[in-house]
Amino acid sequence: MTPPHDSISGRSRQRIEDKIELLREEQTSRAVQAIIEFDKTPADLKAEMDGFIIGQERGKKVISTAIAFHYKRLGGALKEALAKSQEDVETALRSIRPPRANILLIGPSGCGKTYTSETTSRLAGVAFVHEDMTRFSEVGYVGQDATDILIDLVFAAGGNPTVAQMGIVYLDEIDKIASEIVAYKDVSGRGVQKGLLHLVDGTENTVQIGKERVTVSTRNVLFIAGGAFESLEGLVTRRMARQGFQGSWKDHLLTDDLVAFGMERQLMGRFPVKVVYDRLTTQDLKDIMTRSADSVLLAYANDLKAWGIDLEFTDEALTEVARRAEQEGTGARGLISVIHRVLLEDMFRLPGSYTGLFTVDGSYVKGRLE
Repeated sequence: MTPPHDSISGRSRQRIEDKIELLREEQTSRAVQAIIEFDKTPADLKAEMDGFIIGQERGKKVISTAIAFHYKRLGGALKEALAKSQEDVETALRSIRPPRANILLIGPSGCGKTYTSETTSRLAGVAFVHEDMTRFSEVGYVGQDATDILIDLVFAAGGNPTVAQMGIVYLDEIDKIASEIVAYKDVSGRGVQKGLLHLVDGTENTVQIGKERVTVSTRNVLFIAGGAFESLEGLVTRRMARQGFQGSWKDHLLTDDLVAFGMERQLMGRFPVKVVYDRLTTQDLKDIMTRSADSVLLAYANDLKAWGIDLEFTDEALTEVARRAEQEGTGARGLISVIHRVLLEDMFRLPGSYTGLFTVDGSYVKGRLE
């Protein structure tokens, strides 16, 4: 006879498993309902993005339009499919395949590609995962392979494979996996691109998560890829000169140019929406510090406020910080480093010994950065 404590343990495990399954079903139901009820227009999304993302007007318009239309299409298709499948979400998701407009973002480091994608997905209320493509390699080489992206997506969706299938994947630094012909990369670059093609195509994949094997389909996942593509401008302008075209290279970018860079044609063809981001100017960087809801300067000010110190940067100080970040070529990302170098000594010595207004002017910034 099985000891009583083992029987109780078994029942407890079953109750836990039932509770987890119920929570998962409730999570799925909320996510599906949110997609079906999604009604934000591209203008709505962009207006919300403007509070966080400074500049890059064209980029914000492109992303807000692509995401608004993607989830409006998905919501409509889901609603219709659920009616036909007696509210079976898995069956409904397998039966639909609304057109997707995957997005390729091109621009220098720190110009806001990742931040734009992450912010928009948060505003859309869907699972989001950021993947650094420099960590990936062809299966058999050292590093991760493309299917690991799906595991990360499931975790981003709270461990729910069904919710993951309606999320967004951001493929950062995708230009770093260009083939060795142009970009002088390892031979695995082409293999990684082909692995990505399998995912972006919208296929069903079985992945191991702990002891559980789960199926994750990417047919309704929106993919956004970003990269600096540093030599791409030269490739495009030379082609334009040969063909007698004039104007900005950004308006004449073709898939052929990306292939010449070292990207696989089939993979680039799966990203029909392409936008080139501008390098941030000194004024853009100043505006990020003063107008963005996620301003790093505001974060430092709040930190010091907790010690009774009111931090204030003069306009000249803001200009100096922005100018230095621009010179270092790290864009908005570099603001954190520059401001930290300016304030480090004060953040160490002032708490507990001073309260009141602490003003930073241009000469103070210059002195700290020398």
